[in-house]
Amino acid sequence: MRTIRITHHDEGVYGWWFTSSDIPGLVGGPDNDADFEASCRWAEDAVRFHLEGEAEERGEPSVEDARVVHLVASPAAA
Repeated sequence: MRTIRITHHDEGVYGWWFTSSDIPGLVGGPDNDADFEASCRWAEDAVRFHLEGEAEERGEPSVEDARVVHLVASPAAA
């Protein structure tokens, strides 16, 4: 089982957004002023979409099992 780490960043009044060091280029987030839970849901949908694309590229009918781990960046790291 693959582990996908998602790092969430809090932009205060602008809401949350996310990145992943395990899926280069995966960056996203919900609409402005969204909360952490919304960012987690968007991130999990993005991971699922990415894994489905990988499976399709390999010609496999099923998506690889993955565990999504949500992390929160410290304010200094944002």
